[in-house]
Amino acid sequence: MHDDFDPRLLLPLHQVDFEELQEVVTEEPFVREGFELLKEASILLAVVAGIRTERLRNGLSRDQAIIVGHYARMTKLMKSLIRQLSDGHGGDQQIAVSREFMDSVSTVMYLLRDPGDGARYTSYVMDSLIAEREFLKDVREQVAQRGGVMLPIEERINRSIADTLSAAGVREKDIPSRRNNGWPNAQARIELLGPTAYSAYRTGSGAVHGSFTEIYKNYLDGTSGGFEIELRPQRFRPQPLLSMALLSLMTLSDYSFKFLGVALPQVLEDRGRSLLDVLRRVDDLHERYLADRQVARS
Repeated sequence: MHDDFDPRLLLPLHQVDFEELQEVVTEEPFVREGFELLKEASILLAVVAGIRTERLRNGLSRDQAIIVGHYARMTKLMKSLIRQLSDGHGGDQQIAVSREFMDSVSTVMYLLRDPGDGARYTSYVMDSLIAEREFLKDVREQVAQRGGVMLPIEERINRSIADTLSAAGVREKDIPSRRNNGWPNAQARIELLGPTAYSAYRTGSGAVHGSFTEIYKNYLDGTSGGFEIELRPQRFRPQPLLSMALLSLMTLSDYSFKFLGVALPQVLEDRGRSLLDVLRRVDDLHERYLADRQVARS
């Protein structure tokens, strides 16, 4: 590891008031603790993604860069919820953001299980390039219909896709068909996160695409004669905050062994274990709170 890594730069881990959480009558304390723990997890994720060994001083390989890029995406998604909660924006995007987050975590987990030949990483790259190739076909058809006249926006699209192909080290003619590429669908990847993960992912799909359930529950208000528009912000729930924090820690040790060649520094391993333990305890207490509330209603 770099000699300039200084564990003293990490502040003490946030202390959760578990006694308060055992006595709460609203979800607000769980949201507050989820907010603090999501911040902790985002910091740890960014620190691990930024570790460089001597052999990495000149840049990352394609495969490692893909993982680190997803860690960067995950960190930004976490920061998005942190900002929305801190500025009182409301939780309108929390489910959609957590769905995007699950996409990245499941992709990272699938890639880190590559058998060692890089095939999964190549399949991942090709899956994206297949979509780019189809985009190019559409552009070329439009240009042909105009007798070869290319619009400025189409010129930019061509340059952008050419740049992506160059970065991937792939020629357009070498891109396989989707059927022959072998990249697993979302369900197969999301199920790597646990038996209930795909249900949460499907819920997030409704938030992303604006399903009737999503619109009815969050953007309409029932009236005696039908419906009316609802513009008040949704309240934040603890589940997206806690689940994103938990999921962010799942792949860090495997990443370190595979791409750094060693275990994480002990201070980071210890911090990750402590954070996982705290997150699970908070999540268990929240589930107990929900169960007790359901009993009280029945």
